[in-house]
Amino acid sequence: MPTNALARLAAASVLASLVLVAPPASGHGDGDVATNTRGIEVETQGQGKRMEFVANLQYDETGGVQNGSDIEFVRLGRKEYALAGTLRKGMQIIDITKPRNPRKVAVYDCAISQGDIQVWRTGGRVLASYTADGTVRAEGAQSQCGRDLQLEPSDAGTVLVDITSPSNPQSLSFLPVPQGSHNMTLHPSGDYLYNSNSDLYTSGKVPNVTIYDVRNPLDPKKVVDYELPFTPGSLGTESHDITFDSSGDRAYVAALSQTLVLDTSDPRRPELISKIVDPTINVVHQSDPFRVQRPNGTWRELLIITDERAGAAASAECPGGGLHVYDITGKKEQSPEKLGAWFIPAAQVQAGATCTSHVLRIYERQKMMTIAWYAQGVRVLDIAGLATYQGSATDIALGDGIGMKEVGNYVFADSDAWSFKTNKIRRDGSFFGYANDLVRGFDVFRFKGLQDRKVAPLKPKDVAPRKQSQQARALAPLAVLLPAIVVVGLIRRRLRQDG
Repeated sequence: MPTNALARLAAASVLASLVLVAPPASGHGDGDVATNTRGIEVETQGQGKRMEFVANLQYDETGGVQNGSDIEFVRLGRKEYALAGTLRKGMQIIDITKPRNPRKVAVYDCAISQGDIQVWRTGGRVLASYTADGTVRAEGAQSQCGRDLQLEPSDAGTVLVDITSPSNPQSLSFLPVPQGSHNMTLHPSGDYLYNSNSDLYTSGKVPNVTIYDVRNPLDPKKVVDYELPFTPGSLGTESHDITFDSSGDRAYVAALSQTLVLDTSDPRRPELISKIVDPTINVVHQSDPFRVQRPNGTWRELLIITDERAGAAASAECPGGGLHVYDITGKKEQSPEKLGAWFIPAAQVQAGATCTSHVLRIYERQKMMTIAWYAQGVRVLDIAGLATYQGSATDIALGDGIGMKEVGNYVFADSDAWSFKTNKIRRDGSFFGYANDLVRGFDVFRFKGLQDRKVAPLKPKDVAPRKQSQQARALAPLAVLLPAIVVVGLIRRRLRQDG
């Protein structure tokens, strides 16, 4: 943690180099592109801190870049699955019940990009959304989802998929969004999807978030295009990604030049609460809230905003865009207060491969975070110190500081990690983590755990449709017949009495 003047000066010099505007990557029109390179085979030896490499799984046999993007998880009964999105290679459905031996069970053939994923249950079905950022193009229209849903090459939006049987995913419906679906976010009610198109200024459109009612997944209905405030700066003003709080009463919209806090207690009619415009953030990529309990028992509400510097363009240096932390407790929600900025401890020349923060996940109860950093691999952070940290907008940390500490990482020479998450954490903080990598494909790592504290375990939630037990199914006919048997018995008894 930079505490003396010299360290602060060095950190400030790094920060100054990060906010230079570079040409935008193509990622905000049809998915990010791989900037790192690979050999005939992916690397199996890298460098790490309290992490080990466990396994790699390729999406095809080309030997080329695998175009991995988003990743989500679902537990169905006793089985655990990772759903890995790709750029034009379909949704990869991977059995991770045994993390050291991941096994592909199916590919949902949907050659669209960028494949952002959300998962939920509606009645007796388990559903996933799968996004087309930019148009479906000919290959998307000719793949399974295009044929099933009669998509045209010019279509853009989000596909809904039934994954109740993971080995046999089925197309359900298509949500048309002319500006495309860079990301799609499920409201915690499970009834609504909020679209982020992430268009650049060049689109010339009024910035908006399209809201869909998906209570009937076979026939989703558009609710509204919720208009966003126009805020000049960066690459545009459109939403790149949206995160809800656990109650669904708040949405945090990462909108390239700004972060918007919305009241979504009525998810059909959002209302603007506040706006964050931070000149030290080049491209607002993700804005995620979490709560942490102070030693006195009160709760602090925080927001972590990631900077995908230059839209993930090729980098000349690291650490690229970092993590910017805001206090939004109570009345501060109306005027969020910045506590500082955090960067990975890798101030170095990068020589062309992307180096910047990307997809993160916060594990609130465990006070931990995982994040992908493109060519600088995958990272694990301990964020417990944010419960009490008192900072300012000028506070900067490299690896350890502002209440955040990097406790694990792993980097290969050919790393180009888009997302890094886990679905299960043990009491000692250890877990198997899963990366979806543009170059490498599907990677499994094991983080060895925290050295100085225990955490509440994180267990995967079973979203399998409720099924009757074998005994209940056997007794079901009797449940139907029993009332009739009782009535017949009463009639016979009455007849005998009358006779």
